[in-house]
Amino acid sequence: MIWLTQWLCPNRHAAIAVAWDDQEDTAETAERRGEELFARGILNRWCGICSGQLHVENHATAFATLEEAMPYLKAIEGANLLARTIIGGRF
Repeated sequence: MIWLTQWLCPNRHAAIAVAWDDQEDTAETAERRGEELFARGILNRWCGICSGQLHVENHATAFATLEEAMPYLKAIEGANLLARTIIGGRF
């Protein structure tokens, strides 16, 4: 089963997300990977849209494999990158 770990603000804007396979990883491992981005200063720990503080949520997806999930994840990533370009700034 493919899971999605997301860092969300109270308005549910997602700052980042990590997809992972529960046959190979755990929620704790996914959260550590995401937290490294904040620790290294790559991302701020608040929402770039509404400035809300972020919290972590883990949810199972409908996908059985990362290969199956990848087209969906890439489409969402593209839409988010476009939104970031429109909004501007470093988040």
